[in-house]
Amino acid sequence: MKKALVIGGNGFIGSHLVDGLLQQEWDVTVLDIQERRFGPMPAAARFVQGDLSQSYLVRQALAGTDVVFHLAWATIHEVANRDPAADIHVNLIPSLHLLEACKEYDIHRFVFVSSGGTVYGLPQELPIAETHPQEPINAYGISKVTLEKYLHMFHHLHGLEYSILRPSVPYGPRQNPLGRQGAVAVFLYRVARGLPITIWGDGSVTRDYFYVSDLVDGLIMAAEHELNIHRIFNIGGSEEISLLRLLQLAEETVGRKAVIDYQPARKFDAPRIFLDTQRARQELNWQPKVSMREGLAQTWAWMSRTFDANE
Repeated sequence: MKKALVIGGNGFIGSHLVDGLLQQEWDVTVLDIQERRFGPMPAAARFVQGDLSQSYLVRQALAGTDVVFHLAWATIHEVANRDPAADIHVNLIPSLHLLEACKEYDIHRFVFVSSGGTVYGLPQELPIAETHPQEPINAYGISKVTLEKYLHMFHHLHGLEYSILRPSVPYGPRQNPLGRQGAVAVFLYRVARGLPITIWGDGSVTRDYFYVSDLVDGLIMAAEHELNIHRIFNIGGSEEISLLRLLQLAEETVGRKAVIDYQPARKFDAPRIFLDTQRARQELNWQPKVSMREGLAQTWAWMSRTFDANE
């Protein structure tokens, strides 16, 4: 039985990854500073409560591990921009300590969730392939791509096997609709309650949204597949969707009209993101399975059950 350590395994993406690994009969340990927010953690998973700054807990969790999935990132785009030094302190430095520990414990593979929406910066061409220049325009993307470079260094110097996923914008159940990230969850929740939705700019900003189970498939494939020359893979949706189109789909899903609050565009938002996923399709045998309408319906069904019961 393969043993995984999922760092950040109680968050939105991490909790789905833990469930997916358990379904495939992995032995799973979760390292997270908080408990799972929406529903209990499966009894089969082991929970170590703490963060990467607690080196003794990290080493305890790494013992006997085959694959490390690193999903924990303590900042979002606008927060990282306000204090880039703090972003380095809370994200990059603990991650480097983690790589050092993985080297010591002879981890078989390190899977890192980077960012397909920020590491490339302003797109020079669409769709965006992994070979596109990496010129991030926010601190979040800079710290993500920096850890990518350190992974390459650790592989070259110490033989640490790794793979990197650069996801576009995943969505689905357990994404917090009260947070500042996650347009799909926020739109559904606020449309349903008649609350104003902030649109930064004119609503023409595009992303290739995709359902969280498709990201879980990519993560597990990145852990299991034999790697050749490529170790970095874009993961995203099959279509480019503007914010206004997403809002229209949310209205159709919920059955209500939205209240829109337009605000000036933000400089750190790339105007268009649409990732080229051919490498993942060809080398990992990955492809998105859940359509946008189906994913929205499943997310709305979960949200209706969860928040109607709690409010």
